[in-house]
Amino acid sequence: MRNSLDKQLVVVTGAADGIGRAIAERFMSEGADLIVAGRNMETLKKVFEGNSQVVDILQVDATNVNDLEKIAESVKKTGRKLKAVLPIVGNGPQSPIPEVTPEQFHLTMNLNVFSAFFTVQKLIPYMSDKSSIVLISSIAGFQGGKNSIVYNAAKAAVRSMARSFTGELAEMGIRANAISPGPTDTKAFTEFVRGDDELRSNIVSHLPIGHIGKPSEIAAIALFLASDESSYVTGAEIIADGGFTNR
Repeated sequence: MRNSLDKQLVVVTGAADGIGRAIAERFMSEGADLIVAGRNMETLKKVFEGNSQVVDILQVDATNVNDLEKIAESVKKTGRKLKAVLPIVGNGPQSPIPEVTPEQFHLTMNLNVFSAFFTVQKLIPYMSDKSSIVLISSIAGFQGGKNSIVYNAAKAAVRSMARSFTGELAEMGIRANAISPGPTDTKAFTEFVRGDDELRSNIVSHLPIGHIGKPSEIAAIALFLASDESSYVTGAEIIADGGFTNR
């Protein structure tokens, strides 16, 4: 799909590292012009500053609706329509049910659900009848698991949002889909295994494909969903977990 996004304007949040960064870098290789946003401005500048395809670099707290309006203003200034919107912010603390605090609950929902919804809401006026929304859910959204009840519920909500965006925005020609990654080699995964080689090996043993997912592998799916190659795909969830949930 070389240059499948040539000269198309795309917004990627959470672009400083992990899956968000991999998506931004892959999209640039396909010719996209990017507005990138994230909390760590230093890292964003290190990765993206000076690249002619990067239209704007924004320091944004995606749990703050006023910050999300900065993205909309940046798009408005270009005078262009968006090809794709990818709100990649996520994560959240892990706790067993009795120890979940209201603060943890709200933070996790804000990071995963609030951020995705309001990023899309603010950018709808700048989307065309060929635009695509790509959300990042997780296999946790349907698999469940210990110590992550709020995160699991949040990711289930993200899956649902893709379907609901589809139902409401289809008349505008806007498509929406979700990717549900399994174990993927990101900072969050590194923090989860905490240097425990035995735990990592155990996870790999449950992956028929034989390796932990790479952010670039998720980025390839995001590219498909953001481009016209997936013009007949909307309201879908693509599970990218190396077969983890097939065991």
